[in-house]
Amino acid sequence: MAKRQRPATATRVEMEPVAAARGWRPDLLAPVEPSGDKGEKIKIINWGGNNMLPQDVLRIVYDSGTAEACIERLAQFIGGEGFTSKVTATTMANEHQTLNQLLEEASWDLAFGFGVAVIVRYTFGGEVGEVFLEEASCLRREKDGLGRYVINYGLAEGKMTTSDNRVYLPFNARASQDEISEEVIAAFNSEAGYWGHLLYAFTAKSGRTNYAVPSFYSGKEDLENDAAISKYDLKNAVDGFFPDAIMTVVGKKYSGEPDPNFKPAENETLDDAPWVESEDLAAVKKILKGMKGSANGASIGLLTADSEDELPKLEFFNNGPNSKNLTDMVNRIVGKVCRHIGVPPVLIGVDQAGLLGNNQQIVNSIKLFGLVVKPRRKLFTEALAQIYPGLDLTVTQLDPVDYIDPAIIAKMTDNEIRALRGLPPLDEEFTDEQQATIRALRALPDELRAAVLQTLTAEELRAFLPALAKPSPAPVPAA
Repeated sequence: MAKRQRPATATRVEMEPVAAARGWRPDLLAPVEPSGDKGEKIKIINWGGNNMLPQDVLRIVYDSGTAEACIERLAQFIGGEGFTSKVTATTMANEHQTLNQLLEEASWDLAFGFGVAVIVRYTFGGEVGEVFLEEASCLRREKDGLGRYVINYGLAEGKMTTSDNRVYLPFNARASQDEISEEVIAAFNSEAGYWGHLLYAFTAKSGRTNYAVPSFYSGKEDLENDAAISKYDLKNAVDGFFPDAIMTVVGKKYSGEPDPNFKPAENETLDDAPWVESEDLAAVKKILKGMKGSANGASIGLLTADSEDELPKLEFFNNGPNSKNLTDMVNRIVGKVCRHIGVPPVLIGVDQAGLLGNNQQIVNSIKLFGLVVKPRRKLFTEALAQIYPGLDLTVTQLDPVDYIDPAIIAKMTDNEIRALRGLPPLDEEFTDEQQATIRALRALPDELRAAVLQTLTAEELRAFLPALAKPSPAPVPAA
């Protein structure tokens, strides 16, 4: 969310004469936003010990590939396919955004676990003028004051100067239109000006009543571990190179010598002469380069020694066990990061059986994922309901089946797939195990399926043939 820059609107003082002449209503005009660098200095409640907890969260997530993938998938499911009602989806929240676009923007702060900061800019008459979002990570509460909020984009860079403060009035859904109008006019006439009213929606917890703290922050070491492993792999790829072979040439003729043409400058001696490579060693290098036909040189290490007694000794470590342990640790860390954020590994492309579990475990993890998505989405829709009480704010949900590897779906029964979609099971005449067999048989080529059927008993054929003759009905999501 970038720092908002909107064109200035006319002030009430400027527009009242024109309004009177043309029959316009000044109370429907929006106050001009404050300009200049005279931010109001107010005391705030720190967000974390150093007031930079959300900035620390952002750094940790964006350093971890697994965590960022989880946040992205979580944001997609929170936003879903947008508002179900076309009227709601296309309602303009402000000059540039529809409510659908506002939902998409809010999904990211909600996915990070910061809550959502909704701004309402009222007109002079106390009516809703426009609605937009501010970056929740740059929000801070006023301390021992009027319950106001500060938005300061300098926090993204680890600083909070008074000149960057934007002070917002607290949103009150029970305030009358006249009361809101008085607040707007009073703020507009103050030195700080009127930025808007702010509704900060988040889930308060014991000991965390002023700001949201992402639940995965308590496991931040695992997220940082995930990032460290990637850096370790990169270091090995860049610095851990080993040549395909090592060649050693023996003899003094391969040793270099000081440049015979060197002439010492002032304050220099012959000891300062640069070292010149021997012609014999240069010839060997040329041969090695031609052996691979590479423009960048061969991947052959070249060593020199004056005598066989001076031959270097090269020893290699067996990295096999260490590599296996590292692979196992990567799998464990990926699973822990996914659990901390609440996103099933199967939804971010993980396909290792050890991480996914059996089909029932996958189904259960998707159900638990819904317990993460729905409450966060509800924070935003309930906030909008206070501003737009007449709109249908139902969100069309994404189908998790579309985000799971088809190879995994192919091994599931119809009822397991229906469970992924939150649908009730069908009354089937086959057990889950029999359904899995049927699905596997259907997936086989005709000749191979016929060969498998020949191995079945007459009783098994009577049971399976009707099901193989027609496909199972496709699950239809509830309207």
